[in-house]
Amino acid sequence: MMKKLFLGISLNDRQHQQIVQLQGQLGSDLRLVPAANLHMTLAFFGLVSKKTQRRLEKRITALHKPPFSITLDQLSYWKKPRILCLSGASKDKGLLQMVNECQLLATDLHLHHSEHNFTAHITLARKAQQRPVLKAPIKPLLIKPDAIHLFESKSAPQGVEYQILRSWPVH
Repeated sequence: MMKKLFLGISLNDRQHQQIVQLQGQLGSDLRLVPAANLHMTLAFFGLVSKKTQRRLEKRITALHKPPFSITLDQLSYWKKPRILCLSGASKDKGLLQMVNECQLLATDLHLHHSEHNFTAHITLARKAQQRPVLKAPIKPLLIKPDAIHLFESKSAPQGVEYQILRSWPVH
């Protein structure tokens, strides 16, 4: 059985609350990402078999996972996927190294790897037509994760759910 997998960072309670407050300013004509699904993706791997998942987990275990931080402080509208996201400049060398190594291991394992440059972001809403004008300035969101997670994206009757399958400390 194939699983849709990605490597990402979960948010703490304070970060969730801050994002939910920002989502409240976006308007009612959007499909907001549920609070339980808010995360930052490091690498999307696509559909993965059990055998390849085991190889993927071994490779992630062997990855250098340096501490890093990222500040997300811009509301971005991406026209083609029609999403609104909170984004920020990806300058941290540890973050960029980890993202690059993930793309290399995805290539080695013949998994999906992005043809786009990495942009640190958290998707806030889907089906957006334009970037809304906010009533208040965006409060920068600082993320300094203590772990990265292998997530499975599962379809459910109420929509997509993200389940953490395995975690690794950042050190």
